[in-house]
Amino acid sequence: MQLNSSNSTLSLMFSLAELRNLQVDKHNDLTISCDRHAIIAFSSGEGMYRIADTKWRFKAGTCILLPPGSEMEWHAGESEIEGYMVSFDVFGWGDRAPLPIVDKQWPYYRPLIASPASRLLEPIKRLRPLSAQASQAGKMRQLIWLQEIICLLLELNEQAIKLSSADESDRLRLTVGYLNEHYLDQVTVDQLAQMADMGRSKYSLAFQLAMGKKPLEYLNDLRIEKAKQLLEGNEQPLREIARQVGFNDEYYFNRRFTKRIGIPPGLYAKLSRTPAAEIGTVPSTVLPSARTKRIVVTGYTLGELLILGIKPVGAELTVIGRQVVFGDLLHGVADVGLLGDPAIIEELRPDIIILGSKLHRHHEKLGLIAPTAILDSNQKTYARLFAVAELLGMSDKALEWIEGYERRWQSMWASSASGIRPGETASVVLLHMGKLYVMGMSGFAASLYHPQGFKASISALDIHASGDAFRKIEVDNLSDLEGDRLFLLADPREINNKHMLWLMDHPKWRTLEAVQQGRYHIADSSWNFDDPVTRDRLLYAMPSILRFRSDMCDNASSFSVARVALEHAK
Repeated sequence: MQLNSSNSTLSLMFSLAELRNLQVDKHNDLTISCDRHAIIAFSSGEGMYRIADTKWRFKAGTCILLPPGSEMEWHAGESEIEGYMVSFDVFGWGDRAPLPIVDKQWPYYRPLIASPASRLLEPIKRLRPLSAQASQAGKMRQLIWLQEIICLLLELNEQAIKLSSADESDRLRLTVGYLNEHYLDQVTVDQLAQMADMGRSKYSLAFQLAMGKKPLEYLNDLRIEKAKQLLEGNEQPLREIARQVGFNDEYYFNRRFTKRIGIPPGLYAKLSRTPAAEIGTVPSTVLPSARTKRIVVTGYTLGELLILGIKPVGAELTVIGRQVVFGDLLHGVADVGLLGDPAIIEELRPDIIILGSKLHRHHEKLGLIAPTAILDSNQKTYARLFAVAELLGMSDKALEWIEGYERRWQSMWASSASGIRPGETASVVLLHMGKLYVMGMSGFAASLYHPQGFKASISALDIHASGDAFRKIEVDNLSDLEGDRLFLLADPREINNKHMLWLMDHPKWRTLEAVQQGRYHIADSSWNFDDPVTRDRLLYAMPSILRFRSDMCDNASSFSVARVALEHAK
């Protein structure tokens, strides 16, 4: 079989070693170790997989090519996962030892999607190990099927690269901007595809790869966000609010809003205008810590419980469970769903329910299941920790952690400050779904700004003074950023996709002084959570982040290697 690289033609030979059927029951994990080249293909179910702490979601038809020595973890959610592992050796012509890495054109670690999934799965199903007595024709047929699968992976990779071309990226961004400005109009996918000068199927796939959702799903989510603002600010009829955000059908608006937010728009409006104190916060005297054995928590107070040494029986993991750096502490914690599903929570038999927000579909039902406290998730980290600790009679332990953290924070900067000039300032920028945000003094920035570390930039101080955690910034305004250093936070799932490539190649980015001088750093956006566990672990990862300078990763593919190195620091 002939494979062309950018510099030469490689003559390769393949040898099938093993075909394994893989299965993981729901809520279970599976670790896969590869001592040969391997193709991992998912045939049914949805979940997460992890490679070197890089997490990705997958569905049927997703496949990944792994080199020898790789390890992968499967994490099943609400459904069983099934798939295949095809192990094989690759030899250069005349070589006796298999190749550890074939060629830079081979898409190692990159998730590829075959559509339809049968295009990938059918040739895999035909593979089977042959006995020593197998006929020559059988061996040849097996080799052809293996080569067919490898060729398909290379073809899928080429298609993905073509979809991420610069010209198409520009056209795609135009349609996203059009949606943001014309969300009131009745927009169709055909119309957007025509604007991008792409076929409908190709446009839909490119949009989903870039934005993480389908075009009309993105449009409806945009409309829902606009509706939330209207519901919080006035008492207009729902049909009028629906009309003002582009929904002609009030029933459809109600259904989409409930599915997206978790509660109907009418209840959202009522709760958003009701102070938390009026909904029913229980005093800590009702809940002596000796009786508090089983806790369910929603919102962003999970890290506070864990740092106090308490593992809840249930938590709202639907979103944050995939993003936080302390996933290893969540084994055995049940996902209670977005905002907390009363049916799931009741089965857990909690002694207390801690809500991080008053916006709950069945907040009154939750109060009937167990004593329910509402804490403000938007408080500063220490204040939020003290609120949780006071509720559970553990204030002394909270104070002990804060004092210990302050000492560890001081020690970390004392040993890491040698490469920082006196008075050196820094800005923190978050790249999320193709949008840029400048951080104030919370999240990752809270650990960065220290008397022996970096000083906050003027932008960060201004955002903090206005009471905000962050502020959106357009790429054309990046030149307004100050700071001797720049820290870029990005989601690992956005590595190697258009957002990262677009930013790295944008002239406004390249002309930033910190970029030109090689004084910017890239880190996982999971470090931007503002909870005690994340802060504690960031102290150990920060030296690695500081050592990995931008001159070591000036493009998105290098960023993939960089992130693996950084994550090992966890």
